[in-house]
Amino acid sequence: MRQFPIIAKRSLEVHFLLALMAGLMSSAHADVEGAELEEHRKQYQEAHANFVKTQDYGKDYRLSIESAHQLILKLLQYWITLPEDAVDEPDIRREIRAVYKKTAGSSLTGKYNQAKSFMSRAVWPLLATKEPNQEQASFIAELVKPQIGVRINDKAVKRGKPTEPFGWNVQAAYALALIRSGKAKQGHEEIDLLYAKARINSKVNPEGKLDYGPDAGEGRYRNYKDYLQLCEVLRALRALILDDRIVAAKHLEMAKKLRETFSAEAIPLVSEVEQFLNMKTE
Repeated sequence: MRQFPIIAKRSLEVHFLLALMAGLMSSAHADVEGAELEEHRKQYQEAHANFVKTQDYGKDYRLSIESAHQLILKLLQYWITLPEDAVDEPDIRREIRAVYKKTAGSSLTGKYNQAKSFMSRAVWPLLATKEPNQEQASFIAELVKPQIGVRINDKAVKRGKPTEPFGWNVQAAYALALIRSGKAKQGHEEIDLLYAKARINSKVNPEGKLDYGPDAGEGRYRNYKDYLQLCEVLRALRALILDDRIVAAKHLEMAKKLRETFSAEAIPLVSEVEQFLNMKTE
């Protein structure tokens, strides 16, 4: 009979030790993340200061932009893991805005369009795999709100005209951010606009591709059909959010008919929808 309290005591000791170890590991991880973030800040500040000094739009400018991009990526990665009540959360958001604003410049330039394209690629993994809360998604939507050139093309497509394949990745990220932030209706409108542009352009030029520039890496060239399919996946996700299994399954099936394989952007969303559908049928 005496063994029970001893076992209970030992069990409590084990749980305490495990909790202590977890806390220490979390603290150590936070220290590493903090150190890496500070290093990226230092690299960015040095590169930006050097460019301001030299006004060299070759190597120095490229290093300034690259260091800004790396800092933004690190800030986003750090920010998305913060608890909702984290003291430094507002400061991190302000820093992301500030670095991004310096990188983007005027909203009527090609530089700004490139910055928007970069930001849409930077936030997509957060939206597609991290499943941010509504407040986080709202902040991301603010970062990738489509620029004026996208809206001009939106008006053209409403008149049934093909458009320049411009800002599609920005609009896709914005639609997904709206869906995640609880604004399903606005997200639906953005998806429809993007789908119309991809459909008209694809009809006029079936072999057409988008070029997002060398900094986009493997995702530089994108087929128009990728976006038709991605729109169907986004529609399926929206139906999932609204708990409409029939509509979600319909759009997922349409996405599969467009192409057997899915783009890297679509894969995590397809998995999310399929998991939802399987849960409903069990």
